[in-house]
Amino acid sequence: MRHLIFFFSILTLILFSCNKADKEQTHKLDKTILKGCVIGRDSDTLLLVKSTGDARSEALASIPVVDWEFNFEFKTDTVQAYDLIFKDEFDDGSWRPIRFFSEKDTIEMTLYDMDLYQNNEIIGGEINATYGDYQKEISIPYMVELNDFYKIFDSIPYSTMNSKVYDEILNKLKEAETQEEKVVLYKRMDDLKADKLHRSEFGKQIDSQVNVIQNKYWDKKYAFISKNPSVVSYSLLIDDIMSLEYNPAPKEKIIKAFNDLKEAYPDHVYTALAENLWIGYTELQPGGQYINFTAPDITGISYDLKSFVDKNDIVLLDLWATWCGPCIARSRLMRPVYDEYKDKGFEIVGVAGENKNLNAYKKFMTKEQWPWKNLIELDKRNKIWEKYNVMNGGGGMFLIDGSGKILAVDPSADEVKSILDNRLKDQSIKL
Repeated sequence: MRHLIFFFSILTLILFSCNKADKEQTHKLDKTILKGCVIGRDSDTLLLVKSTGDARSEALASIPVVDWEFNFEFKTDTVQAYDLIFKDEFDDGSWRPIRFFSEKDTIEMTLYDMDLYQNNEIIGGEINATYGDYQKEISIPYMVELNDFYKIFDSIPYSTMNSKVYDEILNKLKEAETQEEKVVLYKRMDDLKADKLHRSEFGKQIDSQVNVIQNKYWDKKYAFISKNPSVVSYSLLIDDIMSLEYNPAPKEKIIKAFNDLKEAYPDHVYTALAENLWIGYTELQPGGQYINFTAPDITGISYDLKSFVDKNDIVLLDLWATWCGPCIARSRLMRPVYDEYKDKGFEIVGVAGENKNLNAYKKFMTKEQWPWKNLIELDKRNKIWEKYNVMNGGGGMFLIDGSGKILAVDPSADEVKSILDNRLKDQSIKL
């Protein structure tokens, strides 16, 4: 009984600490102040990242949680969306970002365990209040409905969703020991999804029912965006454009929302970002045209991608990062293809997306010694990942012909070799 009294005393103390407001603050702030407490978990660190950033490589700060409380302040010229991520969740490979907006205000947070995410409280600023309304009215009810629906898999294996051939690949993936083996299997899985051959008949029925729930969510979400042309709505739109590859929102809704929001916020950072992402998604497909950019090599000399496209019959643009294992494996698999066709009009242009410094890149390249032209995108200075709409991952591959046409996106080494066999027989490099 004494243990229970002690526990509830501690819990009451934490809750009181979380709920007390800063009554003395009356002046206008020139920064964002985060004050919060953590309930029901022993996490000791929160990662701060822009909502458009990648927590694996672009965390802006590590915020300590001491005695279940945290305090942090930072300055930003633009109100935009940020995420807090519990580092222990991040280290486990599965995390749920906690979204807030960088208003010049004190933002008070009460954060719970992942399973009680819907109980989180974020108070401070009108924009955060608007986002709170969106969560309560639309986002959380959608997640609850979806989770309730998926409880069907409490009694049957999720694998019943998969076709036989897809399941066989999944089993091979469990046995794969190297990244090179895995990326080949990932590619086969993606191809099956593209051809709609990854589901069993039961899986197709489940997907159909999920689509009904999801379409209802899209309708409510974009009605909210239309009614609330705010930075909150812009961030929700950016989320959808970045996720089109695997979670496609209705394109007509995206276009209308973007036209409305860019008119309301012509100078906001989200306007240029949304435009680049949308062009990257719609244009950088087989049959579309590549997008030129300039980037330096390790010596600081800058190169236009156009110069390589003009000089060669076919160019493989390889966007990768030293922290992205699958990216590296895909690049390694291209080495034999490059060696065979490098004197026949084929070139590879690699661009490493690095952050803060080039220490990891220098160490990696000293060991790897890739023989093709290698350029660098440091801290997203040239917005290459943005322009090619690969901000949700380490990179991507784009096969481009001499006229600038995209021949393939994320092709396997075998697919590149097949295209080169058909197009570069007995050809030498263009002069």
